[in-house]
Amino acid sequence: MQRLNCERYPCHFPEQDCSLCFCPFYPCMDDRFGGYLEDGVWCCRNCTIVHLPEVSNMILDALMDGQSSEDLWKRLVAVL
Repeated sequence: MQRLNCERYPCHFPEQDCSLCFCPFYPCMDDRFGGYLEDGVWCCRNCTIVHLPEVSNMILDALMDGQSSEDLWKRLVAVL
């Protein structure tokens, strides 16, 4: 269930899935999805992966089944 009354909705794109308003993979350290800011902080503001409905559902199901975020990330990037 997602919170559609969030003051930042949509923060990435219309009709995004906000079931995850945080990324369980942060910091993923994959330069296809983010990068370091000048102050050395990992920034993923342009990454929308966790807000794609089909991906969000897969992530939630996998985490609820006890899969580690590391294993889940490897599985996810293998299909991207």
